[in-house]
Amino acid sequence: MASWKLRVENYGKIKSAEIEIAPLTLFVGDNNSGKSYLMSLLWGIENLGVEALLGSEYLESEETDELSEWLISQMKTAIQKKKHIAPLEDISEMLSNVLNKGLEKNKDNFVRRIFNSDNVSIGKLSIDLGDFKGRILDIELNEQTELLSLSIDSREALEVHRTIVESKTLKERRYFNSILIQVLYKSIMGIKIVESDTQRIIYLPAARTGFMLTKDIINKVGRNNTFNLPDDREKFTPFVRPINNFLDIMGDLTVGQKKNENYIHLAEDIEHEMTDGTIEFSDMPNKEVMYVPDGHKKGIPLRLVSAVVTELCPLILILKHSDNIARFYYEEPEMCLHPQLQSRMGKVIARIVNAGIGMVITTHSDIILQHINNMIKLQNRKDCDEICDRLHYGKEDLLNCDQVRVYQLKARAKGKTVVEELSCGENGFIVPTFNDALDSIMSEAYEIQGDLHE
Repeated sequence: MASWKLRVENYGKIKSAEIEIAPLTLFVGDNNSGKSYLMSLLWGIENLGVEALLGSEYLESEETDELSEWLISQMKTAIQKKKHIAPLEDISEMLSNVLNKGLEKNKDNFVRRIFNSDNVSIGKLSIDLGDFKGRILDIELNEQTELLSLSIDSREALEVHRTIVESKTLKERRYFNSILIQVLYKSIMGIKIVESDTQRIIYLPAARTGFMLTKDIINKVGRNNTFNLPDDREKFTPFVRPINNFLDIMGDLTVGQKKNENYIHLAEDIEHEMTDGTIEFSDMPNKEVMYVPDGHKKGIPLRLVSAVVTELCPLILILKHSDNIARFYYEEPEMCLHPQLQSRMGKVIARIVNAGIGMVITTHSDIILQHINNMIKLQNRKDCDEICDRLHYGKEDLLNCDQVRVYQLKARAKGKTVVEELSCGENGFIVPTFNDALDSIMSEAYEIQGDLHE
């Protein structure tokens, strides 16, 4: 994924925040401080696409003409030379201005779309696209097909016929200009153009057990009509779009779908180490999700199994049956897990990240964080291989500081939250809110035990 920074001010409870997503990003800190708000906004930027982010009216307006004209001029140069390379650094200021002007105009509508409500406020929303040094737009003409191929950072972005570029009425064709700009930002930021793009950005909500047990009933009432808010509806309804995304994905998984060989080993690791059984679809027409305990052939419906199974089954099924997974947004992966299983969840998280799937998580688990710290420390040891052999870890379990970012959210006076990026040291990340809570309970224990021995 491309690197960019999100900046917000007065967003719900959050006074201000600056967030840059890493392969593994953790939000830690106080309850009710805005962690899910940040997760939902980041998910929306990556998942809903450029058109939703900036608004179709803005994309087709005169305010984007300078950028689209620059793109067209580069394509015309490529037609003349057959091949043309343009440094994106030359238009870095223009790219930033067009993006953030659009965000300022569309931020309220964008947030409303994520939450299906106009009760979530945002004072300021901007994105820093980072350093464009060395980043290029590469355009090449195929003389046989007369197609222009546009690539950004060596990744193909768009093919367009030369006759469209040479059209004298091109300036009047706002729609085509809009497409060019959307493709440009998609490639630069690594996000979708529209929500229906095949790349999967998957949100796993904290209430996943409840949704897994009731999803079939919810689907029967027609979720899209009931729980998504069209622009012209006045009555707001309870489900936010990340939850609808989760229900859509779980509903799309079918027993006939071919298992994904790229990720199935990750699902099997979870089943082997955490659920003591497999998660499968039944052969019945309703495709009921079943738990098959180790050593048994007959499955058990989810409504009759342990909470640890219902909590983990969405992750297992998605890894088994979904393809093109770019990132998980995972709320509280420690939910319902014994401390021993929380440590194993830390191992699962590291393996998912090292398999090329990004993860953004919220967590209150000092055990998950300690496992991540252990893997960072282990990676840096000279005797790493020896210790890995002794503790049964592999290269797929190790992490380094560059792969991980941790943000702490701390509630302050007047109900506002301060967001702080925590630094990675030799031993990983130190989280003050975790340590303060442990220090407090230990001090209380010493006080009580001292009184008992007097």
